[in-house]
Formats: sequence, C-alpha cells, structure tokens
Amino acid sequence: MNRRNFLTTAFATPSFLALSQAGLGQDSGNRMGITDWTIGARSRLEAFDLAKASNLACVQASFTPIPNEGETDLSTERDREALLLKSEETGIAIASTAMGVFNKHAFKAVPEAVEWAKMGVEASHQLGVEVMLMAFFGKNDLKDDTEGTAETIKRLKQVAPLAEERGVILGLETTIDADEHLHIIESVGSPAVQVYYDTGNSHGNGYDINKEIRQLGNNLICEVHVKDRSKQIFGQGEVDFVGALQALEAIGYDRWFVLEGGKVGEFDQIETMEKHAAYLREIGYSS
Repeated sequence: MNRRNFLTTAFATPSFLALSQAGLGQDSGNRMGITDWTIGARSRLEAFDLAKASNLACVQASFTPIPNEGETDLSTERDREALLLKSEETGIAIASTAMGVFNKHAFKAVPEAVEWAKMGVEASHQLGVEVMLMAFFGKNDLKDDTEGTAETIKRLKQVAPLAEERGVILGLETTIDADEHLHIIESVGSPAVQVYYDTGNSHGNGYDINKEIRQLGNNLICEVHVKDRSKQIFGQGEVDFVGALQALEAIGYDRWFVLEGGKVGEFDQIETMEKHAAYLREIGYSS
C-alpha cells in the first residue's frame, strides 16, 4: 500500500481544529518549517510565534511522555487544544510530532518504550498530524547493533497496528543507511513504518544523499530534515542542497522541509535559520 492510499483509508481526524489547521501554510507555497528544539522552544507554544517571525510555515512539535515543567503535555486534551489554537492563531501549521525522548530512553531497550510510542501515536492522531518522528541516536543508535535492530523490529510490530489504525506514520530518523532502513521496514511489514530523512545525518555518516533519496522513494520518505552538520550557512557547507532538491523532486516529494541544526558563527539561532531559509528559497525549496 502506498502512502496516499494508506493515509486516505486510515487517517480520520477527530477534531475540527485539527482538520482546519492541516492546510495552514500551503496556500502561500511556503513549505519550510522548523523543529521546536532548534529554536529553543522544545514542547513550548512560543515555537509558533518564533516560526512566524522567521517567515516559516510550520513547526515540528516535540512529544514527550515525561514533560518538564512549562512544557506542553500532548497526552492531555487541554494541551493538545492549546497547541492547535496557537497554530490557528499564528497561521503556522504543525508539520509533525517528534519523539526525541528515545535518544535517552532507548526504544530498543526501555520497557515503557512501546507504550510511550503508542501514546505519541494517539496524540498525533488527535492533533491531525500524519507523521511522528522516532529518534534513534545516542543510547538508541542502531548502527552495527544487530540485537538492538531485531528488538526494534519486534517493538515496531507492536506499535504499527495502532499507527495504521490511527493513520499515523512512524518516521524513523537514524544513523543507518537506506539498505538497513529497508530491512527494518520490510521486516515490520507495515505501511505505517517509513523513513524520516535527514540530509545532514546522511551526509555526515558518509551516505550518498541523492542515491538514497531515489532508492527509498516517495512512498518511504515521510518527511525531511534539511540540515548541514558543518558550521556554515546552507550553501557554504558540505551538503549539496541543490542535488538533494533535484532528487526529492524526481521522486515526487511534495511535503514539508523542516530546518534543524545549531547556530552559525556570530549569528544567533533565529538569525541562522533565517539565513538558511533565505538560501533554500533562492534555490527553490519553497516553490
């Protein structure tokens, strides 16, 4: 089953606000957004104000089952409604949710991880969001971990049925290459398990971005982090963003480009992202 058929048959939002926010940012042709943690607003409503001030169109919102004081608890109806209202007020869409919690509390190891992932799926569904990023870095890294990969497949099989039912894609962001991703996806055997592609991570791990994007294709890349791990403004660093865009256009990718990364030189975090975005617009990322 391809992505369009999966989402058409499985995705049904229960909230009017979720339905109404889904198209935000699309009319202007602005397809660029930001992760809430990149602008220092992890799990905070101010991320939407910061994105708007930077002329970006969407925010990737963090979901954590263990929120710190002052952070939104998206497992609660109150905070989900607050997030949706903030999205409506600012005109900034919710691109996707993200579970970075697994970097510290590994999905492949922590007993509660499967239940946490299911909580994230439910929250994403209630928000009307189609993609939930699952991070596999730090303690959750799968590279050269055969046992951890096997356990991850086992656990994804427990989460995938709910994700299918709720119309939510589990986007795996990892350090592994396209072939290793395909092994996991084929082993789980669910259209709800796909790749959250990150240009900076892939280049930093020595993978051919253009080749990988074409290999995975539009049905397996659910969303994209646009990033360069070198400490340069986009276009001056190591990642070939023109080539990456050409590859994404070749497979028919038509969803969000979500910026991520640290500040560059004398610029603060917001100024850095604005300069990144200006370059990306110049080469066609928002058309």
